[in-house]
Amino acid sequence: MATSKRTTSVSKDAAPGAKDALPAASSRVAQRNRRIALLLVVMSAAGLWGTSRMTYVTAHIFDDKSGDSVRNLIGSVWDPATTPLALAMLACLVLSLAMQPVIRRVLGVLIAVLAAVASFRSVALFSSDVDLSRVHDLLASGAATQRQNAPETIAEWAQVTEAQVHMVPVALAIVAAALGIIGGIILAMRPGEKSEGTSRYETPEARRESVHKDLAANPDSGRVLWDALDAGVDPTDEDEVGVDPTDEDEVGVDPTDEDSDSVNRR
Repeated sequence: MATSKRTTSVSKDAAPGAKDALPAASSRVAQRNRRIALLLVVMSAAGLWGTSRMTYVTAHIFDDKSGDSVRNLIGSVWDPATTPLALAMLACLVLSLAMQPVIRRVLGVLIAVLAAVASFRSVALFSSDVDLSRVHDLLASGAATQRQNAPETIAEWAQVTEAQVHMVPVALAIVAAALGIIGGIILAMRPGEKSEGTSRYETPEARRESVHKDLAANPDSGRVLWDALDAGVDPTDEDEVGVDPTDEDEVGVDPTDEDSDSVNRR
């Protein structure tokens, strides 16, 4: 009878490893999804800023007094909101690093919305004809030259006879915005696990219990190893890290089993 009990306890010893592998694998998948989302949002913000420095529209101007001229409109002039929206996306991204999953979901949705708004004028410019009256207003206001002290303007009576759209920068801006939308959706749908920070008001027992869980999930994490040392847990001691004395399956002895208890007393 005692032999059968010992055999059962040995078979149970393999279970903790399988149990620990599941949260570790899910944690790695969650971290990978977050990294992908972060990378996509960073690429989106960088792409939106880069394309805002490229020429979107080339306008041909006719003035009966000064003659014909050609002016260029860059992305930040055609859509002044692009750069602020890209910075707002990065701000939400940085904020998500310190937030809990629920807040990360909200920030992910916000990032997707900001990226969609940033693509509005680019999509309109790509899919329809240029608004010549808007081109005239931008050139007449001096915004196209981006010189506050001495802006170059066109006369109010000047006419914009033709406007050519540079499709490559506009298409790149749309692609960059799409990356931000995808990254925001991934962050909203896969916000990752709750970060259980260690508080100085926790009892030593609670801190050690939290460290045991973190070591089981991420045994190779440098942060977890430092937390273990700070809590007085030796991360290299398998007996201390891998065995929970309150877990009957890990200990391998059923405290209610009289046969096992008699064996232990012997």
